[in-house]
Amino acid sequence: MPPSRASSQATSLRGVKLAIAGKGGSGKTSISGTLARVLARSGRNVLAIDGDSNPNLALTLGLPPGDMNDVPTLTRDLLRRSPGRDELTKSLEEICATHSVEAPDGVTLLVMANPQHAGTG
Repeated sequence: MPPSRASSQATSLRGVKLAIAGKGGSGKTSISGTLARVLARSGRNVLAIDGDSNPNLALTLGLPPGDMNDVPTLTRDLLRRSPGRDELTKSLEEICATHSVEAPDGVTLLVMANPQHAGTG
């Protein structure tokens, strides 16, 4: 790819928000983790949010399995719900400062929930 085309494509990815959804077992976590790592390795700031009821994105991002219980999860008080409008009770920067973990390739990870047993997610 010519350099001018590559640089214009990189510029066009600024401020992109991407959600990956699909059926269970379709590879969402693998695709999300790989994409996040590739983008972070290329110098982009990447915030990955694991909203799965069985959160494994941390493993895909390269965090050791033994560190999984130390990954902070988002608490319900960080979101204020009202009819027609949901809003954060803290800034994204404040939430990341207290609830995120840095993965090996520079991806910042937020985990929505980490149920410890059935029925808690």
